[in-house]
Amino acid sequence: MRKASSNMNILSSVIRKILKNPKLSSRLDDIRIIEIWDEIIGKNLQKYVTDSKVYKGKLYIKLKSSTLRNEFTYQKSDLIRQINQRFGKKVIEDIILK
Repeated sequence: MRKASSNMNILSSVIRKILKNPKLSSRLDDIRIIEIWDEIIGKNLQKYVTDSKVYKGKLYIKLKSSTLRNEFTYQKSDLIRQINQRFGKKVIEDIILK
């Protein structure tokens, strides 16, 4: 039992060191932002999103529907506020809809 506990401590220490890597931490933040976006828009609207990525504080969303793109344009500031609020800090400055 003692050996298993020791191995868990070592493993948790290794995981903490890996997560402190700025490149990995940034990428994990980007993934979390996209997950938050998906939660906000819901499953019904997710089917119209063909691609999404985060780059330099901007969320890029590629949509199949021009009508939905227009609607998101009107709600852009509210969407940015919701994403930043759920994330816990300001991570998105703009949403680019294509």
